[in-house]
Amino acid sequence: MKRKYSLFSRTAATVATGLIIFQLISILAIAMNIVFPLAQRSADDLAALLILSSQTWQASSEQNQQEFALHLLNKHGLKISSTTHPLQENQSNYPYLYFLRTALNSYLPESKHLQLTGNANNNFQVEFLHRGKIIHFDFHKSILGPKPVTALAWTLFAGFLATLIIAGLLARRITAPISRLVKAVRRIGQGEQAAELPETGGSELTELAQAFNQTSQQLHARRENQTVLLAGISHDLRSPLARMKMALGILAEQQSSPMIHKMERDIAEMDALIGSQLELAKAQEQELTKATHINPLLNDLIDGAEAREPGRLTLRIGSQCTINIAQVSLRRCLDNLINNALRYSGQSLVEVTCKQYHSTTYLNVRDRGPGIPEQLIDNIFRPFYRIESSRNRSTGGSGLGLAITRQLAETHGWQVAIKPRRGGGVSAWIIIKN
Repeated sequence: MKRKYSLFSRTAATVATGLIIFQLISILAIAMNIVFPLAQRSADDLAALLILSSQTWQASSEQNQQEFALHLLNKHGLKISSTTHPLQENQSNYPYLYFLRTALNSYLPESKHLQLTGNANNNFQVEFLHRGKIIHFDFHKSILGPKPVTALAWTLFAGFLATLIIAGLLARRITAPISRLVKAVRRIGQGEQAAELPETGGSELTELAQAFNQTSQQLHARRENQTVLLAGISHDLRSPLARMKMALGILAEQQSSPMIHKMERDIAEMDALIGSQLELAKAQEQELTKATHINPLLNDLIDGAEAREPGRLTLRIGSQCTINIAQVSLRRCLDNLINNALRYSGQSLVEVTCKQYHSTTYLNVRDRGPGIPEQLIDNIFRPFYRIESSRNRSTGGSGLGLAITRQLAETHGWQVAIKPRRGGGVSAWIIIKN
């Protein structure tokens, strides 16, 4: 499965990568054109000082040598002496010693006697053969003055830190309006009127916010018009249907006819279809939630279904739990799922279960009917959709039950899932997260 990345992570990664590449190129340019030349120049100056000090010290008398050594130590931090035991050179990773060695080699013809060492305390030792004597110098790293390598490291660290902060802020600035848009779209999907988005930011984001606000207002107006229209249709159609039903009842008393009974069934079916259409429209309106004990609600539903289909249902409930739900909407959803299971499962048993894990409640209705092919599961939530002839209007269904269930669930933030059951049948779930 291909891994998905958020827009924030993609934007931040793109900006950070660009800035890091720029930072690395800049650091390389600074190192090649400033840091290395400065280190080389400093090493040349120190090498010249060492050679000059060696010459002065050797040309002085013993008393003057002591005075010069003290002056050299106090003034330049260099400790000078002569030795007959050559220094054993060890490897040091300090890069400045490389530049110092190169500079000393340019001054000393007897460079094969040149030895440089460093230790963990940042003390350095330099020995070289000059005028037949081995001259020994001790000094601390602090006398080197400017620290270009340290400055380069701090610059690199500060650059990376600034890159991450800038990338995060820029990515957040881009994705924050989109996050607000996603929340607003979800509120519209739940049947609510989303608050207007702030029309600020760049021109593209401002145009997007303006377009969304206009579309949101238009959808809200259309939803209200649809509700009014359906209410008017319900009133205007049900009144003549009632009169027709009354007239057919009078005719049936005067003369019994199969045609009259068929017309009465058609009128009843038309009335049921109108009621289902109104329920589908009202399912977009969010119901207020309140704390509800789920066990009594399920027991009431099962008792009502048992009255219609005795001995067809079993109920399994976990521990007693209380959740915040829209009671009427949840009863309607479960009633639709139970009626579907009873209608299409023949005479097999229908099982209803309720489980709660942490803050999530799982309600399950499963049967042993003919089942639903997986590729058609998404289609069964469409209004008036029927899979096959066995699920036709003669069974009593209007084709709107599952459409109403899904609309009610989406409006209240629940999840509805229907899956084929192992061994045959259907397993329908309502998942509620508190």
